[in-house]
Formats: sequence, structure tokens, C-alpha cells
Amino acid sequence: MLASAAAVAWSTYLDWLGMAGDISEQAPWTSELLVLAMALAGLAWLTLVLGLRWQLRTKAVAALPGLGTVAMALAVAVPFSEGELGEDRGLLTMLPVAVEWFALVALAAIWAWQPEVRGRRRVLRLAVALWGTTAFGIFHQMLVYYMIMVGFSGRDWEGPPGTGYLTVAVITISAILILIMTLRTPKGGADDERQADPQSGSLTLA
Repeated sequence: MLASAAAVAWSTYLDWLGMAGDISEQAPWTSELLVLAMALAGLAWLTLVLGLRWQLRTKAVAALPGLGTVAMALAVAVPFSEGELGEDRGLLTMLPVAVEWFALVALAAIWAWQPEVRGRRRVLRLAVALWGTTAFGIFHQMLVYYMIMVGFSGRDWEGPPGTGYLTVAVITISAILILIMTLRTPKGGADDERQADPQSGSLTLA
């Protein structure tokens, strides 16, 4: 996830540098870095989901945001490899919307099927981790470009320089929270007994 944030930061830098007319051979890397950032964000969430001791049905639903983000990266990457965006943009239009809804469905499924994560802190960590995973979704981008960053550009509906850095911040915060979740280990005693049961769907983010 931190690698994803770094890729977004560099892609954003190259993008705005290109608009300023100070870029030459680095310009093609702008799009490729963005695709890489999408793929890394999705894979980070999938790694987290697969590593947790959740029920299989929970993992299947919880994986949707990560899979959707990776699919979005692939959908964007294929036209780039052909040197053009192509006329059929249907998939590129649907996926940024779908990943947002996938995140809501995943969070609801985790809440319903894994009672041990219903604590306020745990739910907050999962929500922020999902927020970073789906940072390339349509609602996130609308929030960044039209509701927050426009206020810094004289309300002329032009994205100000560095707009993408807010996405970098979101992904970085998510990365830190994911790190906390993966490093925290369950305490001994009753928790160990509960996690020994494969049907318990226990979670190692106490």
C-alpha cells in the first residue's frame, strides 16, 4: 500500500510537471505509474483479507473491493499498451463505481459475519483501509476534485496543481492502519482457544 502511495505521488508529480511544460521523456510513465498504483492498492487489500482468520464466505465478499481495483487497473492498462484509450469506455465507467459499492457490501458482510470486529476501533481501521483501497473509485475522485480541491483553485472548476496528493495521503493513512492490523497479534488464553476453531472466523487485529 505504501508502494501504491509512492506511485501515485510520482505519477501526480509527472502529470503536473507535464502541464507546466517541463517534462519530456518521463511523460509516458505518468499513466503506467497510475496503473501500478491501482494494482498495488487492490493487491494490498487482498493480501490482508487472505491473511486474516475469517470465515470463507466473509473472505469471498471482502475480497470484492480489492478485485475490483485490480480489474480497474487492468482495464486501464490494456488501452495504454495499445497506445490509445479506445472507443468502448463502458468498463472504465462501471468499474470506478462498482468498487465503491463493493467496499460498502464488504464492510456490511464483515460486520454481519465476524462479530469480533464490531468494536469501534476495529471497524474504523477496516473502513479506512477500504477507503484507501478504493481511492481510485468515482466517489473518491469526485470528492477530491469537485468538493475539496476546487476550493483552492478560485472555484473555476480547474483542478489545482497537486490535486492527486490528497489521494496519496488517503492511501498512506490506509497503509499505516493495515500495517497495524497485520502486526497486532491476539493475546493468550481464551483468544487462543477461539482462534484454534476454524469455524470461529477469528480475527488477528485485536
